[in-house]
Amino acid sequence: MKKYLIIIFTISFSGFALYQHLFTKSITDEMFLMGSKAKITIVGNNVKLSREAMCKAFRILNKLDKMMSFFSAQSELAKINLSAIKSPVILSKDMYTIIKAGLNYSEFTYGAFDFTAASLGRENGYKTIILDSEEQTVYFADPRIKIDLGGIVVGYAIDCVVECFKELKITNFLIDVGGDIYVSGKNKEKRFWQIGIRNPLKQDELIEQISLINQAVTTSGNYLKQHIIDPKSKEPAQSNILSITVIAKKCIDADALATAFFVMGKDKTEEFLKKYPEIKTILVLHNGSVLKLNF
Repeated sequence: MKKYLIIIFTISFSGFALYQHLFTKSITDEMFLMGSKAKITIVGNNVKLSREAMCKAFRILNKLDKMMSFFSAQSELAKINLSAIKSPVILSKDMYTIIKAGLNYSEFTYGAFDFTAASLGRENGYKTIILDSEEQTVYFADPRIKIDLGGIVVGYAIDCVVECFKELKITNFLIDVGGDIYVSGKNKEKRFWQIGIRNPLKQDELIEQISLINQAVTTSGNYLKQHIIDPKSKEPAQSNILSITVIAKKCIDADALATAFFVMGKDKTEEFLKKYPEIKTILVLHNGSVLKLNF
């Protein structure tokens, strides 16, 4: 569950701002995908182009949802989990890209992010995945291994939509899929997008309001639903962090790191982030205190 972020709209009542507002159009559409509500807003006066972009965006999200579902027996991922323990499986371009990214995040976070975490009886299962860059195949050296892309698939899908919008010269937009958010440019009031971070202890309150410029943000935690698995114990992660918000250039980065930092806990996250000042993070601890890192 990642519905911890809300979009804040600010409206200026000055005559000039109102005049601009009347001549700046926006369209918004939403659909239920990837187990959550996917909502996209595009700002721009070329409504025809905006609608074309919107249609392409939802086609991308729908395609990746079907391809990478852990629960659908018809998905490419399900077929990989069934067959890759026997012999190398040829991957689609998207599947190769996201598996490679997942392995990189596992190495980068010393196994705190591990998309094989739910596999029984194996710690650091990602180390038994053999990805062949030349043949574009994957093979599981341990028959107990299964890949679950739930920790990064939404971020990856959003990033794919962002690339699509860039190709179409769409510059002002917001993409929100279940609380994973990417914003570009400005809203229809010609202001930078404002994102509110909910207080996990009091859902009707905000702990922070942040202004984003061409950035992604996601918040994660186990306080509503225990969905983050500790790769070592194979149980829901027991963290001294109640919720964690990560701001990054790409949504898949924010996704993977939010999961990893939650598993790491406060002290290891602080130590890790000393090496990476470009990664901004907000921690909410169980006592309600808020810790902002790299701001």
